[in-house]
Amino acid sequence: MKVKYRLRKYSRKQLLFAVLDTVICGAVAVFAAMVKFYLTGDAIIANFALCVIYALILTSAFYGGLLMFIMLSRSFIIKNNRYYRSFIVAMTFVFIFHLFISLISPLLMAPGLTATLIVQLSRKKQDSFVFNLIETCMAMSVLLYESIMTDGEVFMLIGGGENSANLHLWLLIVISVIGVSVGAFIPVALRDNTGRLHSVVVGLLVTAASVVLYVLMSLAYPDIPLVLSYFWLVIISGFVPIILSQFCVPVLEKVFGLVTDNRLIELTDTRQPLLMRLAAEAPGTYNHSLAVANFAEMCANAIGEDPYFARAAAYYHDVGKLSNPFYFSENQAGYNPHDDILPEVSAEIIRKHTTEGYKLCREYGLPEEIAAVTVQHHGTLPMVVFYERAKRLTDGEVDIDDYSYHGTCPTSRIAAIIMICDSSEAAIRAMDRPDGERVDRLLRGIISDRISRGQFDNCSISLKELDIIRRTIISAYGGLFHTRIKYPGGEKQ
Repeated sequence: MKVKYRLRKYSRKQLLFAVLDTVICGAVAVFAAMVKFYLTGDAIIANFALCVIYALILTSAFYGGLLMFIMLSRSFIIKNNRYYRSFIVAMTFVFIFHLFISLISPLLMAPGLTATLIVQLSRKKQDSFVFNLIETCMAMSVLLYESIMTDGEVFMLIGGGENSANLHLWLLIVISVIGVSVGAFIPVALRDNTGRLHSVVVGLLVTAASVVLYVLMSLAYPDIPLVLSYFWLVIISGFVPIILSQFCVPVLEKVFGLVTDNRLIELTDTRQPLLMRLAAEAPGTYNHSLAVANFAEMCANAIGEDPYFARAAAYYHDVGKLSNPFYFSENQAGYNPHDDILPEVSAEIIRKHTTEGYKLCREYGLPEEIAAVTVQHHGTLPMVVFYERAKRLTDGEVDIDDYSYHGTCPTSRIAAIIMICDSSEAAIRAMDRPDGERVDRLLRGIISDRISRGQFDNCSISLKELDIIRRTIISAYGGLFHTRIKYPGGEKQ
């Protein structure tokens, strides 16, 4: 059973942007194809109008089909248009690269390059295979048409000669088969580990597999010694995806503001300017954030969410407290300034740290997904301490909305995790002698309160996952309790 939530589809505006991105990239691809046709020779130039029509039809079919597939089964990419834009730009770039590198030899068309780029940009790794398949088929279709229009007499810097027509066609088919195969392997190989050494190992495996496939397919060619003499080109092309991605991925990350594993690892470096400022100006909040990050990472792993994202979001969730650090208990040393001001003023100061956190995150160039957690980790919860104080000081009715956060309820499971871990860490820290049973009751109360107040209505977290989060936090504190948890039946679990 899942907590009730509202499934939001992409808006017309988001779809319009996706269509515009597709049309623009398609137009660039058509222009690149026409330049390539023009460079091919007189046979193409004589039928240039026909080539233009073919390029338009081909591009419309591939780009239109891709957009339709994304609309039907990858609505996440449409709603987060930065990702779709970066993916289709990467695919178009690789398509153009393959068109012109084929002037040297089709074997230099780097297999799986689109997949290698997108697998490091996407939060859903299977997207890379789809875009790689589309790009490979599109490049093959353009180059095949070019070969047909010139009766196979296509210029190749490496591989010309008497049988250049048959050789070009054969090389094109072989490298396309290798490209699709590698494109299926890359998402699996790089899905959970994008470390530099691992990338090198994957590059070696891709190169070795490409050479093996090339040698096996060479056995079907009449002039086996001739085609085997070009295997060194396959070795070069096998390394190109890993090498080129090291330059392209950071650029795409920065230009489109994407959240990738590598970007998240960078953000959790404690030498980041905003974290250094938090440690210097609000050390209590900084230590609290580190503790929340540890719990959030464990909880994310437990329910199958991204631990890098959870840790990064936890590090920055309270940076808004930098605007008034000494009005928060973890930064106080005995004196509490709230004792000397009205509860409505206190509520406004505390409430403001969520919106101030968002502003700071954007000011320091943090991704939107991280910044959003700062205004979601308290949702619309009431500040009970100030609300109760206001009721004691006021004879009339007190509107609880005046003493509630004016943020947004969590829209992702990571934001829900941060909400729970944030409250749990602070509440357990305030307990005199925390033990397993008391902490269990506390966590059950925190989660039940947030469910009853509708804080999880906009995210797809289930009751089972909330229970896993509760047990994970208890387990994280287990080393402090030294006793097993007693459950209602009296059993020790």
